[in-house]
Amino acid sequence: MKKKITLLILLISVIGLTTGCAPETGTMTCTMTTYPIDGITIRSIYKATYKNNIVTKLKTVEKIISEDKDNLKTYQEKIEELYSGYQGIKYYNNAIKIKEDTLTSTTTIQYDKVDTEKLIEVDSDNASLIKNGKVPIDDLEKLYKQNGCNCKKEG
Repeated sequence: MKKKITLLILLISVIGLTTGCAPETGTMTCTMTTYPIDGITIRSIYKATYKNNIVTKLKTVEKIISEDKDNLKTYQEKIEELYSGYQGIKYYNNAIKIKEDTLTSTTTIQYDKVDTEKLIEVDSDNASLIKNGKVPIDDLEKLYKQNGCNCKKEG
C-alpha cells in the first residue's frame, strides 16, 4: 500500500512538472535592421523577460549608424523629444550616447515595477499593449512582428 501511494505521489509530481504547474519563465529577443534613407542603418534589438506569459522587463537597444554627424544629432534630438515625457518615471530609463558613427539609444522598462498608468498618461497608445497593468508576452511579440521584427522565444 505504501508503495502504491509513493508511486501515485511521484506520478502526480511528474505530471505537475510536465504540464506547466511551475511558472513559465523565459526571454524573447526580437531584432530588426532598417535603412530609412541612403547612408543610415538602424539596428534594433528588443529583449523581453517574462514570467507566466507576462513581461517583467524589456530592454531595447537601437543603434543608428551614419557617417554624417548631423544625421546622428538630428536622431538624438528626436529620440530625446520622444522620451522626454517618461523622464522621472521610476523603473523606466532611457540613455543615449554617440560614439564615432553610431548613436545608441538604450531603454529599460521594469514592467513588474513601473506604474503602467503613468506610461499610458504619457502616450495613450501604450494602452493597446498594457492590459490590467500588465503586458502579455504574446501581444508584445505580435506587435514586434507586425513592425517587421524577427522574434525568438527561449526558456
